[in-house]
Amino acid sequence: MDVYDGPRATVHEVDGALVLDDPDALGLIIAIEKHNCRSTLLLNIERVIHFITRMAVLGKTVDEVVIVIINVDDPHGGPLADMLMPGTDWQAFRDAGEVPFARGLADRDGIHAALMHFDEMAAEKLTTASGNAIVVVVDRGVAEIFEI
Repeated sequence: MDVYDGPRATVHEVDGALVLDDPDALGLIIAIEKHNCRSTLLLNIERVIHFITRMAVLGKTVDEVVIVIINVDDPHGGPLADMLMPGTDWQAFRDAGEVPFARGLADRDGIHAALMHFDEMAAEKLTTASGNAIVVVVDRGVAEIFEI
C-alpha cells in the first residue's frame, strides 16, 4: 500500500509567469477524458457497426485492422486524420456546423505506432485488446481503446 507523502504539485516560474505543475491533477484529467471518449464512441455507433460488417466483407481480422474514430480538431487527431485521409476537406464539415471526424478501418500496427507518440497507455491497451472489433477513439487530447 502506498503511503501518502503529501501533495506532489509544484509551482515554477516560466517567462515571468507562475505555472502549476500537478501530476495528480493531470492524471485525473486524463482519466476523465478517456472516460468521455465513450460518448464519442456511442455517437458513432452506427458507423462502428458498418465497419464491423466491412471488416467481414474484406476478410480482415482484429489482428490486422482497427476501427478508428478520430476528431480532426483534436491536437493529436488532426495530423493522424491527415495521414489516413489525405486531401479530405475537413473545413466543409466545420462550415456545416459539424465537428469533423475521420472514421474508418486502419492498420492496427500503424495505429499502435502512432499512439506511441502521444498516448502510451492507449498503445499498451491496444497491444492486448481483442474481440470482434477494436475501436480506437482519438478525441479530447487522448486516445481510448474499446473492445466490441
